[in-house]
Amino acid sequence: MNDIEIESELVTFVEQVRKSEQIWALGAEDGGVVVCESNQFEETDVLLIWDSEQKAQAQCKDEWQDYAPVAITLNEFLDEWVEDLNEDQALFGLNWNDDNVCVEIEPVGLARALVD
Repeated sequence: MNDIEIESELVTFVEQVRKSEQIWALGAEDGGVVVCESNQFEETDVLLIWDSEQKAQAQCKDEWQDYAPVAITLNEFLDEWVEDLNEDQALFGLNWNDDNVCVEIEPVGLARALVD
């Protein structure tokens, strides 16, 4: 992804989440969520999130076929998830797609974009 594509994806993600006040992750029955390795940084985990249930559901296949979309309210996301991932030095991956790519962003950076 080039800088223009990254900026566009971030803007789209933020606009959709502000409108719906929800973020989506893929959750397992044991309470776990989908995390993968960063494409940009060694030894960095990326928690994958989507701006809609439909986009999240589309990824419930292959290795993630036993997962299901889980809604996270915007307030819960900002109050709990951002701080936890920041402490773990992990990133958020926005709208992972069938090309196995997504925008990777630091938790605090995403939180700022969502509240500005």
